[in-house]
Amino acid sequence: MPAIATYIHHLDPIIFDIPGTPIAIRWYGLAYVMGFVLGYMLLYWLTRKKLFQMDIDKLGDYVTLVCILGVLIGGRLGEFFFYWLPENGLSGFMADPLWVFRVWEGGMASHGGILGVGVACLWFSWRNKISVVKLLDGIAITSPIGLFCGRIANFINGELYGRIVSPDNPLAMKFPLEIFELPTQQQIQALVAVEHAAGGSISSLAAPGEAFFDTLSRLCRESEPVREALGQFLNPRYPSQLFEAAGEGLLLLIVGLSVRLLWKNAPDGIFSVIFCFLYAAARITCECFKEPDAAVWHGITQGQFLSLIIAAIGVLFVFITIRNYKLQKKSPIL
Repeated sequence: MPAIATYIHHLDPIIFDIPGTPIAIRWYGLAYVMGFVLGYMLLYWLTRKKLFQMDIDKLGDYVTLVCILGVLIGGRLGEFFFYWLPENGLSGFMADPLWVFRVWEGGMASHGGILGVGVACLWFSWRNKISVVKLLDGIAITSPIGLFCGRIANFINGELYGRIVSPDNPLAMKFPLEIFELPTQQQIQALVAVEHAAGGSISSLAAPGEAFFDTLSRLCRESEPVREALGQFLNPRYPSQLFEAAGEGLLLLIVGLSVRLLWKNAPDGIFSVIFCFLYAAARITCECFKEPDAAVWHGITQGQFLSLIIAAIGVLFVFITIRNYKLQKKSPIL
């Protein structure tokens, strides 16, 4: 396979590590922290502007509940039920029943996080006698920040990359993680080429306790000859993580926040409608450029199917919004 002048991903997923310890600060973890913090700050600002109805003293509890129960637990369980379990089956679960608890190994499903947030809002609504639709509207406006940060972290990690594209495409990139998807013979050839370029075997060049792919990734970051050697065996692909960051993150944030600021008396539910429809549209579109990470049925990916469910929920919010709008017209705010 001839070498192709295409960018080979070699960003470091670790911001810094603590010498002498296995502790490291990763971009993926920082993305979640930034999503939570910035989301809270925006929701706090909206609350102060009377654009989100919530007592300031309850806002922290609300965001914490949504973050922990909704995003983290929901996202992890979504990854388990939507992706891991269908791929590994009950036999895989019996062989490794603790996988779902090893969150440090990665694996979070955005659809699971969305459903988890819904459950968290229902509980908080019941506990504090607050309209669940109002709560969901607030999260609909602010959650795209977290979606954006998460997709940027996916790109930095070089995971969840796109489908194969022509090397002439100006957006084409190569991702070292693809080595695990190559046929066995090509894997062997790629490793031989990498070791020749690195001047030693992968095992001899590994740091103490360093896993195989961590060593390979480090060598790619540190050595251009290694990147070029490995790049000969990788396919050019779309950087679909960036497409999703733009569509699921920036687009939703801009539209939702703009409507909130321009339509002060917007009926409850309208922002949930915007989120459900725009998120579904963006995700379904981006899935056309993304390498499917689960089974595909009749050309529909797992992500597209789950997004159709989100869109169906959006239809329910349309009726709720229309009802609230009619009630608002009967009892206008003076």
